Amino acid sequence: MRCEIAFGVDARYVKYAGIAMTSAAMQSEGEKVGFHLVCDGIEDADRKRLEAFLAAFPWTDVHIYDARAALDAIPFPSGIPRERINRSVFTRILMPELVPHSLDRILYLDADTLCVGSMGALWSLDLAGASIAAAPEGEAQRKALRIGRKGSAYFNAGVMLIDLVRWRAQNLTERTLTAWEEHGALFPLLEQDALNHVLDGDFLLLGRNYVQMMDAFAPWDVDFSARHTIWHFLNEGKPWIRYADPRVREPYWQVARRSPWSDLTPSEPWETRIAYLAGCHAEQAEDYRAAAQYFHAAAERLMQFYLEQTSKMNQSE
Repeated sequence: MRCEIAFGVDARYVKYAGIAMTSAAMQSEGEKVGFHLVCDGIEDADRKRLEAFLAAFPWTDVHIYDARAALDAIPFPSGIPRERINRSVFTRILMPELVPHSLDRILYLDADTLCVGSMGALWSLDLAGASIAAAPEGEAQRKALRIGRKGSAYFNAGVMLIDLVRWRAQNLTERTLTAWEEHGALFPLLEQDALNHVLDGDFLLLGRNYVQMMDAFAPWDVDFSARHTIWHFLNEGKPWIRYADPRVREPYWQVARRSPWSDLTPSEPWETRIAYLAGCHAEQAEDYRAAAQYFHAAAERLMQFYLEQTSKMNQSE
């Protein structure tokens, strides 16, 4: 079995994709794996680390695709400034046209994922005529209605098993970018909304045994004793931020230390909710200095938000 796995990243996120790649390589030892990095820029230092990755995991190969010209050409809806959008999210829509057309199937992963189980069953999954398989998004019915779909099916585009032949036959890249150009002002989730708009429920649902979505700071509904193939970390709660939930943090950094990015250090929490939860986890770990620091940061940001809202209310009176 040979598995083909793709990532779409900008230069800042190559390192996180590299750690996700390491987790996939560790779960696929002895089986060939091809990695495809569709990049909106990449630093020379990361290219060298990818060379070290190949030496460390000789059953893999890595292909890098420069998506900058294709991203430059994406049409934007009227009234949405390009500089306000992280355009690298569109790499997953461009990817099926950039990788070799000799590939007939690929597993797309966001950089904020971790492979925690064997990839074999997911890779060989029967798509039953669908162009993609993906995990259901929370509040699916509301999000489907928001983008004008009649059904209640809506998927998260962070993990997609893609039938490349069917994707290309249906011209999904062009159709999705056209939907973005025409309706993007109404699509807060950008290319994910656009792809859901185009497919309109025509996809195969992946169960939690394949993809377990979670917040790395609040994975309260996750059964960690169950078997999963991929963890996907949503919203601001990423496992590389200091004092994520230890059930997530420890497996993530075990993989990071096996990767060529082993010198990566945790990011500091900045968002109010994440800073507060970091403080809770630090307190549980009896790191009271860090706990005080994060509780103070959360309180300070909450007060700033309160003062800003009060000022807006006074100005409107």
